[in-house]
Amino acid sequence: MDQFIKKHYPEARQGDEFTKEWIDRLVDRHKFDLTTTLMATSVCSDEIIRSATNFREYLSYSNPFSLGGLAGIPFSGLTGFKAFASHIPDNGSAIILYGPHIGVSENGTVGIVERVGQSRPSSCCGALKASVDGLSDKNASSADTDLDYQMSVIEQEVKASREKVVAHDVPLVAATDSMYGFINDRIHKLMDGAKESFENYRVALIGGVIINTDPEYTDWFELRNFEVL
Repeated sequence: MDQFIKKHYPEARQGDEFTKEWIDRLVDRHKFDLTTTLMATSVCSDEIIRSATNFREYLSYSNPFSLGGLAGIPFSGLTGFKAFASHIPDNGSAIILYGPHIGVSENGTVGIVERVGQSRPSSCCGALKASVDGLSDKNASSADTDLDYQMSVIEQEVKASREKVVAHDVPLVAATDSMYGFINDRIHKLMDGAKESFENYRVALIGGVIINTDPEYTDWFELRNFEVL
């Protein structure tokens, strides 16, 4: 597990350490008032994500606004971003944490983790892993664009990066990196499209890759972008 993280995510930090450092930076350098700071996330729907950072423990508004869906894509769109902006406290600030996630088990197996209450490991990120597996399975069927819309978008993005993904020694790592790039671009396009809604607020964008591990270990976060708009 440690070898995998050091090789593929050399800048990753354990979640608690990472959170404290960047909370301190927001307060000390950017003068964020944590009592009037609202958080939003564009991370995967997977419940395991909650263990990767602990920003909510520092904020008075501990329940974040959810902008994302499967794989962390900001499926809420412009409507969601504008709605989030309208919920920020008067004279307050906002944090948007975003990015995909990838699991690695204790023995270094990529794409699966143990979960509390289960006797066998399960996929992480399941949607991305299934899309990557589908690249080499000629009999794999595409997701229904109506009943499984989010998965169909993920499949499209993974297929668009097929050459990079299949050439990598760990295809799921390449797919996760590509997904981060897609999410990061979408976040910035959506912020630009909703900029009038955010014009009276400072917004910290914190983007990266979440590395989930088995329950007895600490999860990690590799920062890819930090900016205050």
